[in-house]
Amino acid sequence: MARSTQAGMRVQRYHSALDIGNALTTRSRRQEPVSVHIRQSEADGACAMHCVAMALVILDLAKRSAILSMAHRKYGVAADLYEALGHSWHEGAYAQDVVDALEALELPITVRWADGFDRGVDAFAADSLKKAQLTMLAYESAKDRHRHFVLGVGCGGQMVGQKLAVDSLLVLDPSADALPFTCCNGMLSIDKPVAFEKRRTSVQWQYASAGQTEPVRLMSAISIVRHDGVLGRGGRYGRST
Repeated sequence: MARSTQAGMRVQRYHSALDIGNALTTRSRRQEPVSVHIRQSEADGACAMHCVAMALVILDLAKRSAILSMAHRKYGVAADLYEALGHSWHEGAYAQDVVDALEALELPITVRWADGFDRGVDAFAADSLKKAQLTMLAYESAKDRHRHFVLGVGCGGQMVGQKLAVDSLLVLDPSADALPFTCCNGMLSIDKPVAFEKRRTSVQWQYASAGQTEPVRLMSAISIVRHDGVLGRGGRYGRST
């Protein structure tokens, strides 16, 4: 049963192509459900490439089987992705590298992005995820300054009337294992909703994943939307109890 308070009802919104079950899958033109999460190894720094790969699988623009063997493919989207971002396998990639790679793929997608601390990245991320758009998020840890890309798939907050006051961003983290019966394996949260559209100063989020929590700031956000009408727009609401 959904929990209703004076502040409104708490909900989560996530991308409409995701199916939650024992494993997170996506609906596609293929007969069987396709697993979404793609695990990063302990030895590589290719979190950005893994996030792009997950996004392309969710948007039904690349086959998961092809993505998993991208280094050996000679043709197709998976081969093109490796060609564009393979150099980042050990060193990692910046937001500009990701945007350039997505544009080079020449896919039916619209790419929008925001970059830099204190430049409205939080507002862009919250707005994109409120619309249930897949949004890559790059954060920097306040503890040790390490940087990491995760794939935003939704958001959560209080539903007041027809408006969603966002206080959490739901993400798929390639460096952590997938979790059953949820659309995410990581979450960035704040104590209470912020008027993001009126704020330029970066928000400090608490990022929780794999049983650990740390304070982080968002560096970059890149939304990826399929625009050829194959996938419907918007997302779905799940009411938390």
